[in-house]
Amino acid sequence: METLQGSVALVTGGARGIGRAIALRYGREGASVFVADIDLAGAEAVAGEIRVAGGSADACLTDIGQPEESAAMVAGAVARFGRLDVMVNNAGVIRVRRLLELTPEDWDYNNNVNARGLFFALQAGARQMQAQPPRGSGLRGKIINIASIGGRIGRPMFAGYAASKAAAISITQSAAAALAPEITVNAICPGVVDTEMWRTIDREWTAIDGRAPGAAWADRIRGIPMGRPETPEDLTGMAVFLAGPGSDYITGQSFNVEGGLVMS
Repeated sequence: METLQGSVALVTGGARGIGRAIALRYGREGASVFVADIDLAGAEAVAGEIRVAGGSADACLTDIGQPEESAAMVAGAVARFGRLDVMVNNAGVIRVRRLLELTPEDWDYNNNVNARGLFFALQAGARQMQAQPPRGSGLRGKIINIASIGGRIGRPMFAGYAASKAAAISITQSAAAALAPEITVNAICPGVVDTEMWRTIDREWTAIDGRAPGAAWADRIRGIPMGRPETPEDLTGMAVFLAGPGSDYITGQSFNVEGGLVMS
């Protein structure tokens, strides 16, 4: 059974990594998918994969650090598919710095996308959802924010990133309270995911510490109870659940999907 049959989903940062995996899974589950990314060629490639597999998809160029682009992105999705049922705020960036070496520019680099950008993208999506008729469940839409276990506890080597992800968790709770009962808002907190972002973390971290490339990655995956690194596909089950009918009575929650690194 295609859990999301007939739904329209928008995924930011959908050109690669976690966003790509979620977009492809949503396509397989029957959703029409609008893939947004600052990398238009990558977003178009993902949309093309969905169409080749028999699904419906389109793509757009969006820098969610610019609120007006987020508004245009949502308008584009609605112009293409008629409504917006599911919005996944996945786009994110990171910069590794020692705490006392973190600059205002580093701080803004992380927070402009991961916190400020996420908030105004969510706002644009929520406005559209409020304006459209509800589905049979009575809900007008579902919003899913991709936070991080980095937002659960301080991270001295990437304090700006951790703060931005803590903000994503807080925004999730504020929006859930404000938008209930017509729109649900939840978050997913990934762990150590084998993506280009973690390759960036490892490269920057080991350069700072003077270690061999790969050492930071090896250290972080060593203690995962499930015995292996996380893949983007490991997150797609939760993403489908939160977008589908089984989560209709869940809102304001942030779910760890991290192989047991943060047990709560």
